[in-house]
Amino acid sequence: MTNADRERLRHDIGKYLVRIARNLGEGPVPPPLADLLIRDLYESPGGGRPSAAFARLAAAIDPASAEMIAACFARLDALEDEARRHDGAALRAAADLALEISRALDTALEAAA
Repeated sequence: MTNADRERLRHDIGKYLVRIARNLGEGPVPPPLADLLIRDLYESPGGGRPSAAFARLAAAIDPASAEMIAACFARLDALEDEARRHDGAALRAAADLALEISRALDTALEAAA
């Protein structure tokens, strides 16, 4: 994979996935923020899903990191129905997974540089 693929991972997935998750604060997730969070987690800019975009670009990082991040995405995707119903626990768990993915992706991309 190329540097361009690594940059797409950093920008298209790492940046957009956590925009709202980083700023939730404590307490219940207000409905307007829940809707924005759901969009970040399950709808990539330009269409598709972040998990699918990651799967296409995963070869840009080491296999162990890619496998761990893919497992996190699988758990995140499994929360989608509950998150879309604005279930508070699911929204919090999904936001935590997004942050975990972002940290793991940053670490893997730094190692690949």
